Amino acid sequence: MQAAFCEVDREVASVWSCAVSEQGLELAAQVETFQLNRKRVGQLFKKAQECPAPANQALAVIVRNRIQRGGVMAPGAGRIKSGENEHGLASRWYPATLAQRLRAIHAVRDQLQFTAGDGFRLLQHFQRRTGAAAFVDPPYYGEGKRLYAHGDIDHRQVFTALRDFSGDFLLTYDDAPQIRAWVAEFGLAAVAVNVKTTHHTVKRELLISRQLGWLVASA
Repeated sequence: MQAAFCEVDREVASVWSCAVSEQGLELAAQVETFQLNRKRVGQLFKKAQECPAPANQALAVIVRNRIQRGGVMAPGAGRIKSGENEHGLASRWYPATLAQRLRAIHAVRDQLQFTAGDGFRLLQHFQRRTGAAAFVDPPYYGEGKRLYAHGDIDHRQVFTALRDFSGDFLLTYDDAPQIRAWVAEFGLAAVAVNVKTTHHTVKRELLISRQLGWLVASA
């Protein structure tokens, strides 16, 4: 079984590209040994600019994700101050866990096909393959522009692309009135589920597909 996936954000894509390459284990080792403090973070970001090796770039992106509030990568996002349990900048830094995940990804890299690019193109590439299944997780309809560098997308096009997709799919979205309107317009099924944010508040998200009987039956 093969999994093809993509990411349009150049910085996030650098992490995936490195993780599934020969440098994946090097990246895991760098994450595991990195001592996160303000001085080391500054040195890392400077090194990533001056020495754009894949592992350096990827490590810098991972660290930035962990030290910015809520993991928000959009331009202008602020850094953690007091953090969780007053642990400051390193309150969301779990190097052993992150390194373990990177090694797990690297171990199955032959089954992964990553592309730095647009998700619409990937869906189109597999559009007529009935044996393919797609998991689609677009930016939030309501807050996507604030949370992501590439959060401003044509949300209706997501539904159009999946209408033409021959295989099965599962689409996730925030529970917004316009999203529910498109679910009805395209004749899809939706189930609302509770999810917990990084701030430990509960929000509602929608799981959307052509039919969700399998989900209801397993609940």
